[in-house]
Amino acid sequence: MNTRLPVVLAVALLSAAIATMPADAAPRKKHTRTLAAVSPAASVAQPPTDRFLACDVRVREYLREGGAVTRVTKIEVDDARLQLNIQHEYGEAGKSSRKYLRGDTEEEMRKNLRGILDEFAAAAKAATAGRAWYVVAARKVMPDSRDGSGETTSPWTAVVLADFDGKCRPITFYQSVDRTKLDPELNKKLDE
Repeated sequence: MNTRLPVVLAVALLSAAIATMPADAAPRKKHTRTLAAVSPAASVAQPPTDRFLACDVRVREYLREGGAVTRVTKIEVDDARLQLNIQHEYGEAGKSSRKYLRGDTEEEMRKNLRGILDEFAAAAKAATAGRAWYVVAARKVMPDSRDGSGETTSPWTAVVLADFDGKCRPITFYQSVDRTKLDPELNKKLDE
């Protein structure tokens, strides 16, 4: 009789566990249906997407003192010189300044190179997808000069911005924009 007691006890515990499982699962299913009904309504309340996507605030901040914005149509990557050639709806913006490899060891420099090339590839992809903009803005609203050359012959400067996975990233800066070399339509936008 002692050998039957553990078997009977085990069967009783297993039966009790199985009997309580459907009772626990029923409220969860009901709760899940309630959440599913709320989700579509929440997605309707989202604001419409901005035409500048994640760069909405930055583009408008740069244009507050005048300027123009146009969509970048193509970015060509020069992986040997580590620079980009930017083309927009009105023509060519020109080549970017070259990136320099940083690091104390060859492995650190190689890691930096892979990061730069990944960023360039993402920029080219963003331009192809229509998520990059060439912004010509007044020099006084742009960040300080990045190259330290002190070139201030033009009151206009430019930046290329791109939306990478919902984040606005500056791709390259142009320290001086010569209006005489701009397309007449783009030049007209600067006067508006």
